[in-house]
Amino acid sequence: MSLSNADPATILDNIELVNQLEETKQKALTIELKTKEAKEVEIIINKSREEYRGMAGEGAMLYFLCITLNKVSHLYQYSLEAFTLFFEKVFETVEQEDNIAERVKNLVSGLRLQIYTWISRGLFVRHKLLFLLQIVLRLMQKAVLDEK
Repeated sequence: MSLSNADPATILDNIELVNQLEETKQKALTIELKTKEAKEVEIIINKSREEYRGMAGEGAMLYFLCITLNKVSHLYQYSLEAFTLFFEKVFETVEQEDNIAERVKNLVSGLRLQIYTWISRGLFVRHKLLFLLQIVLRLMQKAVLDEK
């Protein structure tokens, strides 16, 4: 039975309708509470995402450098899946830090070393220096390294 079908004269005597309205009110309060919690969690997630953005940018830069190696030789083919495995491995190997900024800095350094080591193992000796030069030039372009 719904509110629109209820008899206005006996609406307060209809126990079933009053119970349904009370349940609906409780559900609305629960939904309101969950929505408020979701907004708070969204703020926390957005803050964390921004803190780790530097790591993501570094990963993207290194991945695209790896992909461009196939212009040097068609033998150099690197998949996103393989890159992702090494990217995730960095989170396991780098020490935990209480300071997020310091952790991200350590993660970026660890990622550079991890990817360079991985890629260098598969490069011809004459191409290792070229790959290192690409990394250095990209870091200089991002103003991470000085030109001195």
